[in-house]
Amino acid sequence: MLGVAVLLLGTACERETKLSLGNLPATTRGPAPSSVLRIPSGGGAARLYRMPTLEPSTWTTDDKLPPIEHPIGADPEQGLVYVFDGKQNVVALDLETRRVRTSLEQIRYAAVGPDGALYAVDTGSTVTQLVRRAPVRFRSKLQGTPAELHGTMTGAVLARLTGPAPVLETLGSDQAPTSMTLASGAFATSLYGDLVAVAADTAVVLYAPQGKNRPLPVPVSGHARAAMFSPSGHRVYVAQEDHRLLVFDRFSGAELQAIALPGGARALRGDQYGQWLMVRPDSGDSAWVIDIGRARHTGTVATKWAADLPAIASPNTLLARQGKDVIARDLGKSDFPETGRVENAADDFWLVIGWRPAQDVETVITADSTAIAAADSEAAAPSVYLQVSSSQNPSWASELSEKLRAAGLPASVLPPKRSDEAFRVVLGPYASRDQAEETGRKIGMPSFVVTAQDEAAR
Repeated sequence: MLGVAVLLLGTACERETKLSLGNLPATTRGPAPSSVLRIPSGGGAARLYRMPTLEPSTWTTDDKLPPIEHPIGADPEQGLVYVFDGKQNVVALDLETRRVRTSLEQIRYAAVGPDGALYAVDTGSTVTQLVRRAPVRFRSKLQGTPAELHGTMTGAVLARLTGPAPVLETLGSDQAPTSMTLASGAFATSLYGDLVAVAADTAVVLYAPQGKNRPLPVPVSGHARAAMFSPSGHRVYVAQEDHRLLVFDRFSGAELQAIALPGGARALRGDQYGQWLMVRPDSGDSAWVIDIGRARHTGTVATKWAADLPAIASPNTLLARQGKDVIARDLGKSDFPETGRVENAADDFWLVIGWRPAQDVETVITADSTAIAAADSEAAAPSVYLQVSSSQNPSWASELSEKLRAAGLPASVLPPKRSDEAFRVVLGPYASRDQAEETGRKIGMPSFVVTAQDEAAR
């Protein structure tokens, strides 16, 4: 439910809407803190650390992981983390039960989509999707060898194939593969997989994977080296050799901003909420930090780049390797002071996840049933709320509430009264049912009205 709600929020946004998650300002009051999972490269027990202090959680695995080739990704709502072992197997770590099991065997390539679904290509080029722990075998096979694999929110997989000319192949569970030739250059996809960008030196070319629209070339001066979409998909960031970070509107191709950089750039990496962006310089081991809300370069962190780190986690924390250690730094303060360190941990893999065990969850509830009832007792008419999501994971509920509040909506979380109930995300209060229902029609998310009388009946 949560993943669908976030998707609907993004797709309901038009270019100038206040709900654009790509326009979130940088703020010290960010989303609920993330966790970071330490995955031992040589095998063993995974460990969980709290952000931003990197204090170890009491959570640890009951089973040991095998030696790991690299992590694939996580499905926080299902509480699963997927990794590749050294024997062409996809191994799943169940965060709730703390158990480890082999999910798929003889796998060559795999990726996790934005909704947490796993897409895996086996040694015979057959694609299998794992969604909510259920396997779906695609009817058609992948037609080439993927250099990159990406999952989408529509259940299709995108593969950039190797060969004399780059090719993008799109394949769904019940549809034949389609392909299109791409320009040469660094490749990026939007979060939901509805758009692809290629940094092709003198232009950034935008492609719709389903082929419904013609490619849109956006001319770029200064040699485009890398591209990245904002989380909402409304903006495209372009790293240049010409010491600038350009920001474009993905709909019109118009240039919105040009942010000065200390030098030429070759790669980009962002956070989940569109508040921060890291730029990899042409040379040297460092990361330039860009404050998106202020549209400026705010500092530099010395670190080597790898597939997992550096990474940005909430709240406003950069996680990076420094020598043999892994450190956390506060991006919201000048000079990025260190907030935590794990010694002798640089050889392991690290994965930022939106999941926290119950014992680590801080009080993030901003409204509850008692507050609703109290508000009604002081008002002439009962308060009306709009429920938009429910989840058994309090961290997911809190993160969605924070996203909605950052987008200008009056969101809060109602805690469960009983252990078998869910954490519910609501908007309001509203003066009337009509007002709440009108909001529900505008936001484009599944919702229904909740009143204090409903709470009393529970």
